[in-house]
Amino acid sequence: MHLRDLSGKNANICILGFGKEGRATLRALEKHAPDAAVSLADSAPSFSHPEYPVVTGERYLEEIDSHHFSFIIKSPGIPPHPLFDRWRKEKRLTSGTQIFLDSIAGTGTTVIGVTGSKGKSTTASLIFELLTAAGKNASLVGNIGDPAIAHVEEAGEGVTFVMEMSSYQLMDLDRSPHIAVVTSFFPEHLDYHGNLEAYLEAKKHIARFQNEEDLVIYNGDAEGARDIAHEGKGRKVSFGPHDSPVGLGDTKLLGRHNLGNIAAAWKVAQELGIPREVCVEVFRSFRGLPHRLQDLGVFHGIRWVDDAISTTPESAIAALDALGGCVATIILGGQDRGNDFAGLGNRIARSSVRHVILFPGSGPRIRKAIEESKANVAFHDAGSMEETVRIAQASTPDGTICLLSTASPSYGMFKNFEEKGEQFKQCIESGTARITHELQRPHLHLRGTEHAPM
Repeated sequence: MHLRDLSGKNANICILGFGKEGRATLRALEKHAPDAAVSLADSAPSFSHPEYPVVTGERYLEEIDSHHFSFIIKSPGIPPHPLFDRWRKEKRLTSGTQIFLDSIAGTGTTVIGVTGSKGKSTTASLIFELLTAAGKNASLVGNIGDPAIAHVEEAGEGVTFVMEMSSYQLMDLDRSPHIAVVTSFFPEHLDYHGNLEAYLEAKKHIARFQNEEDLVIYNGDAEGARDIAHEGKGRKVSFGPHDSPVGLGDTKLLGRHNLGNIAAAWKVAQELGIPREVCVEVFRSFRGLPHRLQDLGVFHGIRWVDDAISTTPESAIAALDALGGCVATIILGGQDRGNDFAGLGNRIARSSVRHVILFPGSGPRIRKAIEESKANVAFHDAGSMEETVRIAQASTPDGTICLLSTASPSYGMFKNFEEKGEQFKQCIESGTARITHELQRPHLHLRGTEHAPM
């Protein structure tokens, strides 16, 4: 649905969800469809707006249905509902991402979509940095950065949008990016999608609507990523960590999984003709993203690592793999999405971890999984970040790592993973003199295989 299709005095539009994307959608409508009648809907009881009519309350979706809006633009965070299926069949339900893709079609713009259960933010950021370093006109949008619809006016010949695309954004699409990148696939967001099959189905939309001239670059080691790639009608290029043009020790990143992210970005760069020397320089200088295995430095003789982005057991396992035998304390738990923590329990049993701090929610099930693995650890329960950091300071031996990698979403105790990570950093730094600003990695005694050139 093009933005121009929403213009006109007969267009009666409801923006469903008034967060970051909902606000960007409203600004786009104000500029490109000023004659449309716009209403706003949000489940927050206190929601209001000085200029537009609003729909809110516990049964706000049913009220929206009674208004018979011509178009309903749904924000990605709104979970599935039976009404959505009917609205789709009536061709009334759309999204800001769909409108963006439809509105820039035929303008000569290239869209590179990046998805994956882990690694999509880092990979999308790397691709954007490669394009920028090569002098290309590029923007980083979508699930990272600004909502894509806020950049619709920038479309044109020679313009490239790098879009991080979540399953929430993909599930409502019927148009795919020109280049689709699939970094990984494992169970995630099952509370939202209902089951693994529905989650995989949503992810498949990144490739399903491509044509023969399009391209899918996918992780050949991940079965789900292969399934997603096979939906595409165009060329398919696989990648793995062995395709990285640099060794991990030549970068500023932690964790072997980042070689896969680098390899994915490198494959994209090769397709776009970006010189190898430009790519290598970007890979060597890229410092990673906040809250993704971010080294916060040394306080109280302890090195603190912020991996607040971790929302699955697989991502917590990857963090332990990245940091070798240096982690003495790990912070786990949060919203319980029903994930299987047996693998995480077994990984902790094989690790240097001796203290496990647990948040409410999934904490008890994580504890059970670790106990069943016969891991030799002490458990601590914490109800706030302040309490967590106090426990960690008292428990973690000097010269080792305390790792925040909760294997669960943040919701409940925190608004999002960013807030969780910021609170972690603030509590560590609060009233404390910094002992060491930056230790060299060899002092961490990380496994040589993780940082040796490859």
